[in-house]
Amino acid sequence: MSIRPSRRALLGGAATLLSLPRIATAQAYPSRPITLIVPFAAGSSTDVVGRQAARAISEAIGGQVVVENRTGAGGIIGAQAVARSRPDGYTLLVVTNSTHAANTALFRNLPYDPVADFAPVSNLATGPLVLLSHPSLPVRNVQQLVAYGRANPGKLTYGYSGSSSQIAAVMLTHDGQFEALGVQYRSIPPQVTDLLGGQLSFTFADPANALPHIRSGGAIGLGVTAAARTPLAPDLPTLTEAGLPGFQLVPWQGMAAPAGTDLAIIRRLFDALRARYDTEEVRRTYAALGFEVSLSDSPEAYADFIRSETRRWGDLVRLARIEPQ
Repeated sequence: MSIRPSRRALLGGAATLLSLPRIATAQAYPSRPITLIVPFAAGSSTDVVGRQAARAISEAIGGQVVVENRTGAGGIIGAQAVARSRPDGYTLLVVTNSTHAANTALFRNLPYDPVADFAPVSNLATGPLVLLSHPSLPVRNVQQLVAYGRANPGKLTYGYSGSSSQIAAVMLTHDGQFEALGVQYRSIPPQVTDLLGGQLSFTFADPANALPHIRSGGAIGLGVTAAARTPLAPDLPTLTEAGLPGFQLVPWQGMAAPAGTDLAIIRRLFDALRARYDTEEVRRTYAALGFEVSLSDSPEAYADFIRSETRRWGDLVRLARIEPQ
């Protein structure tokens, strides 16, 4: 007597066989070094976050994770490189509110789609910006900066790199109703260097690059962009407290792979971050720099977050009346 398998059994067996290569790929991952591209300079907060995430993934799943700083154009160069790479899990990106939210409104011809071209893994960290000015400027608080700017139209200059510091500066001049000339930089460290040298009047920078110079007297701290003061500098008011109601801007950093990356690999990366990234050591490191660990509940939740942040930062760009390039 012959036994013929049912059509359902045949289809089920075929589906199982088709899934085996994907399972095997995820189980064997990684079989060679992973490259994590940071689209901003070494020494920036994004770089610090990227290196902590790289270490966590390496510890959790084995293998080497190489951090590569590929800077320029507000994070576009690095993001574009990852968007165009093979979706095999071996090229990852530290995404930010610049690369994956604000840039959609800042650039008319963005060479990648922050939603369609990437597979989100998880958010990693959040942290405010600090407003600082050069000591030669006769201002010691935000209201004095606004008054000086109004009394000296076009005399003030500020630096920016990426959308966060640009939007913050334009929001400041818009809300304060004064004019200032913006100068673009590839990253925050050289922008702060020029502020210290007197080439800039004021700038916004992450706490890691701002607070040491405020403490040394090389720069004057005027405020922070978060809803609450930073424990690292409790004397610095929020910009809302300083007289700019509703001024709140908190940058974030996360991780993504190219669109089309095997979901099993995305999940493996996410699980690695959950296992080894949110540690007491990392929290202490971040606290010393003025930001905090902020992991997503799932890759899907992070995808939803990026979509909502794209809308929110687009609204901020329009509110700041920044013309797209």
